[in-house]
Amino acid sequence: MSPRAAALLTLCAVLALALAGCGEDRQAGDGTLRTVPTPVGEAATTSGDAAGATPIDVSLVDFRLQPSSPRLARPGAISFVATNDGQTRHALRVDGPTGAVGSPALLPGQRASVALRLPPGTYKWYCPVADHEQRGMVGRVRVGA
Repeated sequence: MSPRAAALLTLCAVLALALAGCGEDRQAGDGTLRTVPTPVGEAATTSGDAAGATPIDVSLVDFRLQPSSPRLARPGAISFVATNDGQTRHALRVDGPTGAVGSPALLPGQRASVALRLPPGTYKWYCPVADHEQRGMVGRVRVGA
């Protein structure tokens, strides 16, 4: 798949999630209307080559990654399984050796996989949504010795 096609597919997925994630809730009695996010289930997205990848779970919480700095004993194919356990939109991006790879923005309760090959080294991972990285949603992934 070409980079342009991949970017278009990601954009379509993000727009679909954004449109599907809003609902309305009318207050009984006073007739007021408020918009609330509604979880739409898992976002089954994968970036890169997930075949045979070692799965690593990461929880995206307001405003931190759990774990923030995992250590992986072996280099190779890694699949970061990100779950939004927070109250606002979050995403996961990993600065790998060939560039950044990341998930779409996830609504609370949604999950996505980010798969890539990591040789030995230290890599930054973070939430690229708004100012979340500056607010503490950043860490390091250490691979190998």
